Amino acid sequence: AVATEENASGTTASVILEDAHAFIGSTHLRPKSRNLKEVPALYDAFLTGTHPEQPKDELGRGAFVMSDWRKAWHTYGQCDRSITQAEYEKIKIEGGFVVDPFTGEAEYEVEDIDGDLPNDLVGVLYRNGAGKFGINGERVAHILDADGLVLRFEFRSPEETTTSRVKFTSRFVETEGFCEERESKEFTKRGTFGTAPRGLTSLFGEPLRNGLNNDPEGKPPLLSRMAANALKADIKNTANTQVIAFGGKVLALWEAGMPYSLDPVSLKTIGVDSLGLPIDIQPGKAPVNYIPGLPEDMQPEILGGKAHTAHPKMCPRTGHLVGWTWAQNPTKGSMDITFTEYDSEGFRIVASDTHTLDGVALAPHDCVLTEHYILLKVNALEIDQLAFLSGAMGPAECLGMDGRAKVRAFAFPRPTLSGDEKKKYAPFVVNDIPACFSIHFSHGYEDEKTGDLVSYFSGWPPNDSESFLG
Repeated sequence: AVATEENASGTTASVILEDAHAFIGSTHLRPKSRNLKEVPALYDAFLTGTHPEQPKDELGRGAFVMSDWRKAWHTYGQCDRSITQAEYEKIKIEGGFVVDPFTGEAEYEVEDIDGDLPNDLVGVLYRNGAGKFGINGERVAHILDADGLVLRFEFRSPEETTTSRVKFTSRFVETEGFCEERESKEFTKRGTFGTAPRGLTSLFGEPLRNGLNNDPEGKPPLLSRMAANALKADIKNTANTQVIAFGGKVLALWEAGMPYSLDPVSLKTIGVDSLGLPIDIQPGKAPVNYIPGLPEDMQPEILGGKAHTAHPKMCPRTGHLVGWTWAQNPTKGSMDITFTEYDSEGFRIVASDTHTLDGVALAPHDCVLTEHYILLKVNALEIDQLAFLSGAMGPAECLGMDGRAKVRAFAFPRPTLSGDEKKKYAPFVVNDIPACFSIHFSHGYEDEKTGDLVSYFSGWPPNDSESFLG
């Protein structure tokens, strides 16, 4: 856009308004922002409203400083250290840690605050994300395989305290896999993005253990990976994706397993939470339904589990939390999804409905919630089952992607609708959405004039990538 403005002498000049926004933001190592014109392809795309073409080998690199990115993914506190139990106990006696290296536990008053806190800023903020990037000096293969770290910020009113108004608490989510690895000092479960136990170490040797904040040495030999991971479909639940506080519960979530319940104040892990649903939450159960026609006592032990989305939604009208559990149907190439609405009083189940996503073998990551519908978008992905079951690659590495294929959306009526409303707002599928890859939705709504479902999401434009990991 071009505008005309008059200066002090009365003459006019044309100003490109876009230039006011054409910059790359500051980073830790480059505190001064940079003009987007330093990257001509990005600047041209910015002016024309198009996406810059990127060669396949450059997809995902973006314009950022690598060393900044690395510092953002360092292990929390001093929890990258490998210390013995005796050393740990000695330090605890002598004064302890600011951050406990075993649990990530920290608790203190925040004294250093820039500016003034509004008097009515009162409440608790929880955050969750990757926080512990390996075990015993061996870094995870991918940052998203790291263990979850939950932070708690308590904002108190001026009348409640004579010291700091902000109290900070932190703790790792002590999942089954976290505790196993802390005890054994090595990876014991497969990670979604390629982290995995090693086999045949007598033949191929131990890992180099370069440290949790340095690049891992690379993949172990193929035979080592297969020996340790073949036919193991129990993927480590890192509980590192989301945290919610609702109905008296604080839950750390991950998209391919059930959530972990935490103490709302101390953040100590309570355990896996079934959310009141009649499901099996035993460790080691993959979110795959039993094989039809096979007696239960003959079913593989890993089958029969469920997973819960990491991204449930809040309804602004009812105050309900709306989430879903899912499980694959191994012989049908489909997936069963159960939508459930919860009330904030005691996390009570209000209503629940189960539907089948035909032709869908991989769970959607996020959803859109509207007045009457729940909308899911399914990306054009396929999994190489042989590569996964052989143990040669992790789940995400096995995902094949068609960046030029059309994608689908599934719309289902909310479970709280009446019988007549469910007939009016019946399920439907859109099979010809233009090629794209969606990750997270920001919001959606039903257009009052047309009745259309409108949604906004972040993701990737059409591209020639054939792999989910780029």
